[in-house]
Amino acid sequence: MRLSILISALLVAGCATLPQPVNVLDFGADPTGQRDSTEALVRAHATGRRVYYPEGTYRFNGPHLDLSGGVTFASPTGVIVRNDLSAEPVLVFDDAGNLVGLQQNHLEQDEQELGPRAPVTCGDLVPPPLSTAEPQLRADLLAHWYNDFGCECRRTGHSGWIGWYYWSWNFHDAPGDGYDPARHPLLGFYRGDDPVVLDWQCYWLREYGVKGVLLCQGFSSTAGLAGWEKPENPSHWLWQLFHHTPNFQGLDYVMYGPTPWRKATPENQRAVEDAWLELVDTVYARFPHPYVIVRDGKRYPAVFLWAEEALRGVFDNYQGGASLAAFYLRLAARFRAAGYDGVALFARQNSAHALDLAALAQGGVLHFHANYASTEGKGSTYPECVANYAPPDDPATILSVMTAKHSHTPHPSKWNCPGHSPEQFRLLLEKTLAQLDRADMPRIITCYNVAEWAEGGPGLQPNMRDRFGYLQAVRDVLVVPGR
Repeated sequence: MRLSILISALLVAGCATLPQPVNVLDFGADPTGQRDSTEALVRAHATGRRVYYPEGTYRFNGPHLDLSGGVTFASPTGVIVRNDLSAEPVLVFDDAGNLVGLQQNHLEQDEQELGPRAPVTCGDLVPPPLSTAEPQLRADLLAHWYNDFGCECRRTGHSGWIGWYYWSWNFHDAPGDGYDPARHPLLGFYRGDDPVVLDWQCYWLREYGVKGVLLCQGFSSTAGLAGWEKPENPSHWLWQLFHHTPNFQGLDYVMYGPTPWRKATPENQRAVEDAWLELVDTVYARFPHPYVIVRDGKRYPAVFLWAEEALRGVFDNYQGGASLAAFYLRLAARFRAAGYDGVALFARQNSAHALDLAALAQGGVLHFHANYASTEGKGSTYPECVANYAPPDDPATILSVMTAKHSHTPHPSKWNCPGHSPEQFRLLLEKTLAQLDRADMPRIITCYNVAEWAEGGPGLQPNMRDRFGYLQAVRDVLVVPGR
């Protein structure tokens, strides 16, 4: 009893010495939203103390806020901190009550305002917690991750349209399809290779039951990962994931292997094989959390093939598959040297018809057919695709789903399949899981996508329209309750 009294006294004494929160109203902030509160909010946050926001709407048009002291809203839905570009909030929390921060590029700045290819700096995200989620899953969801927005390679490397860096295609005054809140991340128009951005993305994937990610580092090239530590390299965001993103360590990874379309020459064969071996040595031999297929106690890390037929062209000139099979066996040997028992290939545009799959399995190569973007159903709208769900029943096929398949200009894919929603995605997941329950198929589902905002549509990241709806669908369908 005396010990508990002493502890309570110490806690009270400690609380008495903590800085008291400051109220934004005391600094002149206007909760009616009629007057601009930028200066008042900056001064309140500059105290370094926790900042309290009473109910109301506050207009903030500055580039930065000091969030080091923390933030408390009077209620999750009764406080909005917005700018003059739109009614959407720019100071945001996630659905678990974690402060995310001031959205990146909330001022929607591009080269017209900043200068030619100038960097975006506005916004202040706080680091996420470290996820400890270890849910029991009904099936493993692996999400394709192609990162094309806000990356330094677009700005400094002059690689592709600069608008993909600034997100100007989805600003509130965007031409063409105009602004779409479902393509506006909760993180803001973010910098795609910022480790804090990546850490939030991985944190939410883990928390909602995503098992792992399929990482695209350039499937049409043999350049590999050389120089990926440099911001101007297209694979720099992957380097940030593996080296500076704590929550990524709790996700399994599947790398895209190089599958360029090239002629069957000895030089091209050597270049492709060297790029594959470099991938094993640079990633799989060094980072210990690949997605692994376990069969008869043996471990086979997975690699995704964007176009297996391209490999058959390089090694066999499309005449059978003997040289491709020999390459796969050499690849399995490299994985064995890295401490595994072979390799599992997830092959899109697969060449199974030209391969002796039983012989490959004997040599340590497991071969599966896996799609990149599919709802396994036909239709002109997303609900029609879900209603017409007709998956294959094949033990060598991995089923796939899509969060959306309706593109936004100026993306060249021009997919036209409206009607996606978290509810339709949940129904698609339910049908896919039911197929796995009744068929002898791998209990794996691949998903398009983590964050391809212009092609397809909303992915497995919270957005300003649906918030956590797509992630919640994953949790509702695939995570065993209470586990």
